Amino acid sequence: MVAHKTFEVIIMNKQDFAALARQEYADPKNAVRRGGVNGHPYWNGFATQFMFCPSFEFAAVEGCTDYLFVAEDVKGNKFEFHAEETGALLTPVWDDLAPGKVKLTVYVAATNEVVGEKEFTKSEPFADNYEVLTAEDFRNAARKAYDYVFKLPYVQSYAIDGTPGDYVLNFYITKMIGAIIPAMINYTKLSPENAETAMKIATNAADFLISLTNPDDSPLAGIPPTYYNPAGKIDFGEGYDEAVKRQNENMIIYPAHAGAAYVELYKVTNDKKYLDAAVKVAMYYKKNVLENGSWYNLVSNETGKPVAPNFSVPNKIAPFLYSIYELTGEEAYKTLSENAFAFIIENCLKNFNWEGQFEDSRMSVNYSNLTHFISDALIADITKSHSGDKESVETAKELMRYVEDQFVVWKFPESDEDKKEWYAPCGLEQYACYVPIDSSTAAISGAFTNLYKLTKEPLYLKKAHVLATSIVKNQDKETGYIPTFWHGFPVYWVNCQIGSANRLFAFADYLDKIAAEQK
Repeated sequence: MVAHKTFEVIIMNKQDFAALARQEYADPKNAVRRGGVNGHPYWNGFATQFMFCPSFEFAAVEGCTDYLFVAEDVKGNKFEFHAEETGALLTPVWDDLAPGKVKLTVYVAATNEVVGEKEFTKSEPFADNYEVLTAEDFRNAARKAYDYVFKLPYVQSYAIDGTPGDYVLNFYITKMIGAIIPAMINYTKLSPENAETAMKIATNAADFLISLTNPDDSPLAGIPPTYYNPAGKIDFGEGYDEAVKRQNENMIIYPAHAGAAYVELYKVTNDKKYLDAAVKVAMYYKKNVLENGSWYNLVSNETGKPVAPNFSVPNKIAPFLYSIYELTGEEAYKTLSENAFAFIIENCLKNFNWEGQFEDSRMSVNYSNLTHFISDALIADITKSHSGDKESVETAKELMRYVEDQFVVWKFPESDEDKKEWYAPCGLEQYACYVPIDSSTAAISGAFTNLYKLTKEPLYLKKAHVLATSIVKNQDKETGYIPTFWHGFPVYWVNCQIGSANRLFAFADYLDKIAAEQK
């Protein structure tokens, strides 16, 4: 029970975490990348929920220096204030507004001419009434989650005959196998009695994916396909229209998932064929990198040419390429990795455009489909490589505020009748899938954990713990099953459960590390 004592020190040390959180939300200095200030663009035009006090882009009226802001909350209460500009923060009324739906109207004060309107949800704040679990609780939950995945027939099929079983989401073959390989490696550490079969699953799955790799004379030489539908055998239900259209295309963020899995497999097997496969993936990125440090995100399988203008957001590509540098010593891969992170800084951070890119979602215009995953990755990179740089640490804090503001729900407002059955605390995935997802909850818990590592501010660890606990609370205690969607939608994504298991396993280890350091 050492880990529990750790939480008595860090989490349950009589700090009023709810009060600390409210102070953070209310402080104008913590406004999430305020538009119109220091050249920052307004990024939140498509945003529909806010935890931190926001401001919005409304057209100014020439010569006007007095605007009336009227905010009506879900209880019908109206609160007003005057400001000299249309992009003023809502600070004067923010604390007065009840959580729930808010309608904001901005007028020219002298004439009552409407210059802008915005409807949004004011989020419920972080509370301090959550259950405290131990490291062993999280580790047991991780073991059960991996065990559930291990027993799935379409995962066992890799051990039986080396091929994917009957599972509709094997259509996204690289994403699925890229998750299964490291999951089975982790599972060997928690279930020694199943280790041999788990490794057989991992190696056979890798071998199968390698067999699908594009040949040397292909414009996509060295990388596996994003989509896999042999002889049109997969029976698609509803909801796959966008992905089905792309069967002859490759989404260039996904080869890095395969490459990273090959690297992990090489590290535990020392079998050079997996390193060779990973290097082939890296060689594709080296050969096809653009001047901006990224790659076209969607390309034709036949020609290798882009079929959409969007660039890859390389939050998975960059660390994969750095791992190849570490294994091979080839400086070119280090440079590619650094340039890919530079692309994220230049295009995502500076513009605050955290574009969600998913194999089953449409390509989006700026700011229309934001997500948290790129911000999570940048926080991880800062924690790993820039912890001594004060400006980078402040950037990580701002990114965490953005993620919490847009993608965390601590509690759904009581007035949201359509969300009575939705589970919270939770993480939301992307604007195009703005619902509670287990793997998003896991990823955001990981981001809070990294920020705690970076700052040692206990509130971040508390929030990480609360989100990790939500995963455990949603898990079936007998089977280990974790639902993907926490609002009743029945589709199950095995890679999402694996993401949750990975986070629970890593969090358990980190809590033990904290406990050991405090002895």
